[in-house]
Amino acid sequence: MARLRIERGIMTPADRLLLLFMVGAALMLLVLPLGGKGRGGSAVIEGAGGFSETMSLMEDAELVVPGPKGDTIIVVEAGWVRIDSSPCRYHICSRMGRISAPGRSVVCVPNRVVVTVEGEERSAIDAVTR
Repeated sequence: MARLRIERGIMTPADRLLLLFMVGAALMLLVLPLGGKGRGGSAVIEGAGGFSETMSLMEDAELVVPGPKGDTIIVVEAGWVRIDSSPCRYHICSRMGRISAPGRSVVCVPNRVVVTVEGEERSAIDAVTR
């Protein structure tokens, strides 16, 4: 009687294709931004001395916001908003990057500038288990 021998550890071309597809899908999920262009919304910029301005995220623009340490430059481009430069000491606000999701903020504490994205918020629930 002949015995059927099953070799383990050998990948077939179909296995390789499936693995390649799964790695590609995982990379796409990591690379795609969570928010971004096309979501609409607006950026509300508040500064020292009662300064307040609302900018649409759909139009590229630049805004100079006066503060106690000098001028902070806010840039809106491609559906994102960010603090481009500020006279603060460590420039943490500039390094916070760009934002586009509603409820997110970038703050320059020394220069008293707050940038907050407003718009239609998505649900905060990621999953439900029972």
